[in-house]
Amino acid sequence: MEAFSCPFCSFSDQDSYFLLQHVELVHPENGESPFIATEGDGDEEGRSSSSNQENNEMQGALQHVQTTPSTGSSMNSPATYTECPYNCGELVASAEITSHTDFHLAENMAFEEEAIRPVQFSTGACNDEQAVKDISTHFSTDIPKALRRDDDSLRTSTPRKSSLKELLFGGSPRRTPTKVSGGGTKRLGRAELGPYAHEKQMPSWLRRMLEEGAKVTIYNQISPNGTMVRVEAVANETPGLIPVLARLSYQDSTVDHAFYCSSEVHHIAKMSREGGFCGYRNIQMMISYIRGARAAGYRHFPGKTPSILRLQDMIEHAWDMGYNSSGKIETGGIRLTRKYIGTPEAQALFNSLAIPCEANAFSRNSEFAAHESLLLAIGQYFSGENFLDFDQKIHMTDKPPVYFQHQGHSLTIVGFEVRTSGAFNLMVFDPMFNPSPAIKKLLGSNSFRADSPEKLLRAHRRGDSYLGRYRDFEILKCTGSSRCLSAHYSA
Repeated sequence: MEAFSCPFCSFSDQDSYFLLQHVELVHPENGESPFIATEGDGDEEGRSSSSNQENNEMQGALQHVQTTPSTGSSMNSPATYTECPYNCGELVASAEITSHTDFHLAENMAFEEEAIRPVQFSTGACNDEQAVKDISTHFSTDIPKALRRDDDSLRTSTPRKSSLKELLFGGSPRRTPTKVSGGGTKRLGRAELGPYAHEKQMPSWLRRMLEEGAKVTIYNQISPNGTMVRVEAVANETPGLIPVLARLSYQDSTVDHAFYCSSEVHHIAKMSREGGFCGYRNIQMMISYIRGARAAGYRHFPGKTPSILRLQDMIEHAWDMGYNSSGKIETGGIRLTRKYIGTPEAQALFNSLAIPCEANAFSRNSEFAAHESLLLAIGQYFSGENFLDFDQKIHMTDKPPVYFQHQGHSLTIVGFEVRTSGAFNLMVFDPMFNPSPAIKKLLGSNSFRADSPEKLLRAHRRGDSYLGRYRDFEILKCTGSSRCLSAHYSA
């Protein structure tokens, strides 16, 4: 399909309406976008008593933005920060504002009722059996070492490669990723710690909001065995999202193979006006897997998901125990502040709890771009060396999700897609954004058919166009064992 280009910037998309939304939001006429709620249009609960204080602090941060070139950006321009026009409360690096607002559009994407419909099979026994056979052919929870694929109908004309390494690099050797180290003891600045790098304490309204946490709804639900169970739903947590993404990957004709992590992981998003606590939210997502899969260290997290303030205390305690202790000097301490954290802090926390994990860093070298080495490592993590001969299209694993860091932001990797074109996507949970209403309406559905699965998956895909903007990446993988899956997922 032809890609439509924005007349004001480098953004392009094959969906003309999505491009129109981009133009209206990012380049509005007279500076006012119809997609942005004006003062008083949204929910202002709890804001009246603190709005002046919050606005003054926001403006103060904008007046003292970082002017030193960012070490992790692909651009050499100074790293300045801009308030998100979507009123999410985030100060976004100016170079990232277009991408940030585009994901907000995807976050709010909803479809007409006929765009998503239940899959209905005919009453004929023969057709039912054929449908079940077709589904089981494409879904698997097993990852065999190497199986010959007889159906090459979705292949391109490119000769078959035996591994992801050959497909990415033509069989050339790759430099082994280096271990993430604590580095020196230099105090970090706004480029690394964000716009609030030098604040001594977060504002009181934000501290109260974090102490209260997201809204919890309690309701009764009938379990599969017919008993009534009490369920607690947390407003910013979305369980059960992995099977939905897997079904959408299955229905997308441009996907050749897709691999997904354990379905125990929850999507956990930031609360409104929270700001840049993405590193903590990704740690919470890792913890949701550890708890749900009863993996190593799960007993450290009884009850509710530990709050951001609790995680700050745990990281500070890990530093005091000697784990990546230089982080305390580099940051000046993080307790009760809005300073960004990254992979070393997540690693210190898990190591202090004897939760086995492994951190790796990826940088551009003389042969390969950093994102190429990253894609290779994630592809091998989910599939092993040889995966292009698999019979199944969708592979569900019991692997933990992966903490993923690039300059200024972190995400959680939950899967990996191989496109029929030969391109690759990381499948992610981005704590900056909530799952779209269109995605949420599919939660718990055993079967559905989406007319445009690629639109629903847009907010969860990170490919070359996104990853290629960065020169450095870090990942953190939990290496402890977890229970194996036995369920088969249907389309």
